[in-house]
Amino acid sequence: MGNFLKKYFKENFNPLLTGLICGFYPLVFYFSNNFSAINSWEHLGFFLLFFIGIPIVIFSFASLIFKFSEALSKYKPHILFVLIIMTVATLMSQAMYLTIKKKLLLGLLIVSVLAAWKLHAHFKKLLVIILLMSILPTVNCVIKIVEHEQKMEWTTLPDSIETAKFKVTPNIYMIQPDGYVGRDMMESDLYHFKNPFYGWLQTNGFKIYDNFRSNYPASLTSNSSMFSMKQHKFGKVLFPSIDMPNARDIIAGENAAITTLRNNGYKNFFIVQDEYFQQNRPKQHYDYYNLNPEEIPYFSNDNNVKKVVFDDLKAAMDTVIATGSRFYFVEKLLPHHIHFAASKEEERDTYIDKIKEVNGWLKTTVDYISEKDPTAIIIILADHGGWVGLGSYPEMFSTEDPQKIRSIYSTLAAVKWNGHLKEGMDTELRSNVNIFRVLFSVLSENPEYLKYLEDDSSYNLQNGTFAKSVRVVIDDNGKVISN
Repeated sequence: MGNFLKKYFKENFNPLLTGLICGFYPLVFYFSNNFSAINSWEHLGFFLLFFIGIPIVIFSFASLIFKFSEALSKYKPHILFVLIIMTVATLMSQAMYLTIKKKLLLGLLIVSVLAAWKLHAHFKKLLVIILLMSILPTVNCVIKIVEHEQKMEWTTLPDSIETAKFKVTPNIYMIQPDGYVGRDMMESDLYHFKNPFYGWLQTNGFKIYDNFRSNYPASLTSNSSMFSMKQHKFGKVLFPSIDMPNARDIIAGENAAITTLRNNGYKNFFIVQDEYFQQNRPKQHYDYYNLNPEEIPYFSNDNNVKKVVFDDLKAAMDTVIATGSRFYFVEKLLPHHIHFAASKEEERDTYIDKIKEVNGWLKTTVDYISEKDPTAIIIILADHGGWVGLGSYPEMFSTEDPQKIRSIYSTLAAVKWNGHLKEGMDTELRSNVNIFRVLFSVLSENPEYLKYLEDDSSYNLQNGTFAKSVRVVIDDNGKVISN
């Protein structure tokens, strides 16, 4: 590398190498911070063209101008000094904010032009600085690649439930209101809301599971565990994170629950409100998706595509493939967790308003399903709690307050079994990870599968000096564990 740089500094300006270096840092920066959401070959091709192709074109064009314009050629070092800074800064603006910050870049342009009068002779040293800045995100990218390529041994099931033979095959609707807490938490001092929806559920034939909880604090980690019917403890990787490796491939792609349903002749439907679960374009294993991967922009902020979930569910129920036994996963981004944009009291009030809104949506959806598909099993199960009571995102990983911890994990869980539940088979159903195992045990009328229920503990990350570690925050018996 030393010889290469020495040779480069002795030679004239190389537009290809300059463009490559200027684009490499934004490229690895963006990948290192978003890898699990953009780890498809399509993403790699697009971002190589964007982050590497654009600067190569820019500096190749500049090289041509210098060749044919003697006047501009005199100021070649000055122009390149400014051009290197502005190219990297513009690409970094897109990588960091998914937009071009015009005012910020204008200010930087003025500063770089002024600096160029004194420092223009050192324009090649800027490239060395950029290469040095690229080391850390490059290492991070390598770590992410290794973590995503590791065999997911945690998904291996201890028994043969994937080949279970169902005795009955009713249609199944799993409706997931994002971040909807259970009755006990809703009526606690943190939420302080007498929610009439629980009574409505009971009146309409639902069995409510009190003191129910998720096993993880966020959607990717919670749903990947639920569909796999296994605890993953954040994937057992070197640097565990909320954005767990391959979680999207499990949730929106292949998983143990969908395999079991398919083996019993079910057609599987994936109906969601936005692109979050499909950002990395996972291989499609469901029979129907309401969101086509081509709709998802490469620079996705997981909020670019918005679907009308109820309309899409009705359309899915009326499709040609909606014959035989069917499973529907339906996700609605309400009430959602709090966003730490205001005071705790204001965040709580906003959350309650969204609860009232999603209650209406749930009633409409359940009524429609019950009318069109009266013998179906309907599961209403949130992915995690609402986080009300927390004052910041980092507090989620550090709080020792039992009520706040329960606020993170408490989930609404209610099932309209429609006469399919055998007495006692759901006695130990307490957390998301076991919902499908209990469901499949009921449908196959085989209590042997219940011998392999997963531990109901809830896990979170704990901030360390250089990385986060995994810790149990609620044990199998529902007791909050202090650090």
